[in-house]
Amino acid sequence: MKKISCAVILLLASIHAFSQEKKIRTFAAEYGIQGLQLVYVKGNKTQAYNIGTVNKGSDKKVSSNTIFEAASLSKCVFAYTVMRLYDRGIISLDTPLLHYTGSYERFDPKDARYAKITARMVLRHTTGLPNWGDDKGARLLFTPDSCFSYSGEGYVFLQKAVEKLTRKSLNDLAQEEVFTPFKMTSSSYVWESKFDTVSAFGNSPEAINRHKNANAAYSLLTTAHDYTLFLQALLAGQGLKPATRQLMFEKSSSGARFNHPIIEANQHIDWGLGVGLQQNELGKSIWHWGDNGNFKGFFIAFPDRQEILVYFTHNPYGLNITADILNTFFGKQTWWQAQWLDYGFKSPKAIKALRAKLAKRGYSHAIEIVEKEKKNNPAYQLPEDDLNSLGYILMSDNKQREAAEVFKLNVSLYPNSANTYDSLAEAYEALGERELAVKNYKHSLELNPKNNNAAEHIKKLSLLPL
Repeated sequence: MKKISCAVILLLASIHAFSQEKKIRTFAAEYGIQGLQLVYVKGNKTQAYNIGTVNKGSDKKVSSNTIFEAASLSKCVFAYTVMRLYDRGIISLDTPLLHYTGSYERFDPKDARYAKITARMVLRHTTGLPNWGDDKGARLLFTPDSCFSYSGEGYVFLQKAVEKLTRKSLNDLAQEEVFTPFKMTSSSYVWESKFDTVSAFGNSPEAINRHKNANAAYSLLTTAHDYTLFLQALLAGQGLKPATRQLMFEKSSSGARFNHPIIEANQHIDWGLGVGLQQNELGKSIWHWGDNGNFKGFFIAFPDRQEILVYFTHNPYGLNITADILNTFFGKQTWWQAQWLDYGFKSPKAIKALRAKLAKRGYSHAIEIVEKEKKNNPAYQLPEDDLNSLGYILMSDNKQREAAEVFKLNVSLYPNSANTYDSLAEAYEALGERELAVKNYKHSLELNPKNNNAAEHIKKLSLLPL
C-alpha cells in the first residue's frame, strides 16, 4: 500500500511539473521567446526546465548546461565577493573608494563630490552616478548618497578598487570566493573556450558577448543551475558572518528612483547591499533582474521559505513574462518587482484580446477590427508602445508581414508619431519592399528631423541596386 501511495505522489508531482512546463511554453510563445532555462527550488526539491533552442532557427535544444549571459545578475555575485572581503577587513564599506584607487579616469577631477562615493553607496545604488556614462566619462546626476539611482558605473568603479586592493582580477577573485567553493563549474566573468559549444546564441551566433574583459556589472556567463547554487549559499549565509549576511538582506536604501515617477511599487521595493528587496503576500524576498539586450534574466529568493527561482532567456522580451512565471510557481501574488521594472504591455488584456482576434480573422484586418471596437466602445484604446512592442515581437518570430499590419494599425492610430512610421519602415525593409520602406523612413524624418536611424536607413537603401 505504501508503494502505491509513493507512486501516486510521484505521478501527481510529474503531472504538476508538466502543467508548469506547458504554462511556461505558452508564455514564451506569446512573446516569441525561442529559448529559456529555469530552475525552481523549494527546500531540498529542485525542478529544472529547459525550453526551446539555443538560438533562433537552430535545432539544438537548451539544456541545463547551456550558458547564458547573466547580465546584471553579475552584480549580486560581485556584491557577495565584496562582503567576503569586508568580513576579512580588506575593504571598508564607508571609506571613500578614491582612497583606494587614488584617481579614476571616468571622473571629473574638478568635482570634489566623487570623493564621497563608498562601497556601501555602490551596493545600494546611491552614488549619484548614471547607469552608464559616455566616452567622456560618468558625470554625477546628484550629490552622492542623497537618492537611489541604479548604476553599473558604480559597480565598475568598485571593481577597480577591489582589484587594486587585492592585486587580483575580478574573475580570479570570483573563482576563489564564489565559483570554486560553490562548485559553479559553468560560470565565469570572461569568455572561456569551452563555452563555444554550449552557449545560447540568441537571435544569431554573434548575439552573445564573448566577454574578454571582466565587468562586475554585466559580464557573468553562467547557467540557472550554477546561479541557484550561489543563491542557496547566499540564503544560508555560507562564507559570511551572520551580521554581514543580514546586512545584505536588510533595507539600505529606498526603491524610489531618481527622476522616475512615483508609483505604488516604490512602497514595497527597497535595496539591500547588492540585492533588491520586496515585501508581498508571501513575505520578504531578495531579487534582481538582468538585461543585456537580447539576454534577459531574473531571480527571486525567499529566505524564510527557502524558495528560489532563477530563469534566463535569449530574447529582448524575456522579462515581459516575469509575473506570469512567478504566479505559476508561487501562486498568484502581487509582484511589485514586475511593476517597478515596467517591462511588458501597459494594457495586456487589450493586447491579448486583439491578438486572439487577429489570429482568427487575419492580421490584414487589424485596422478594421480596431475601428469596430472603437465604434462599440468609444473609450477603447491601444497604447502606441504596446502595438510597437507587439510588432517587434512578431518581427523577432520571422512574421514580418503580420508585423507590418500591426505597425500600419499603429500609424493609423498615431499618425503624428515619428516612431510609428520608423517601425513600419523597418518591417517593409525586412520584407524587401524598398520603396515603401524609404517612403515611411522619410515621413518619420519629417516628423522628427533628429531621427538618425531613419536618415541612415534612407541613405543605405538608396545605395542598393534596383
